[in-house]
Amino acid sequence: MKWFIIILVIGLGIAISTGYMGGAKDAAGNYNKIMTGKPASK
Repeated sequence: MKWFIIILVIGLGIAISTGYMGGAKDAAGNYNKIMTGKPASK
């Protein structure tokens, strides 16, 4: 269990440092566009 947590923390650190958000940024932009009818400012 200890190794699983260590690997998970390392994986999250790599994902954050490389800027990989798994499409969350695009999904938030699409949601804003649908709800307001205009694209989100980037």
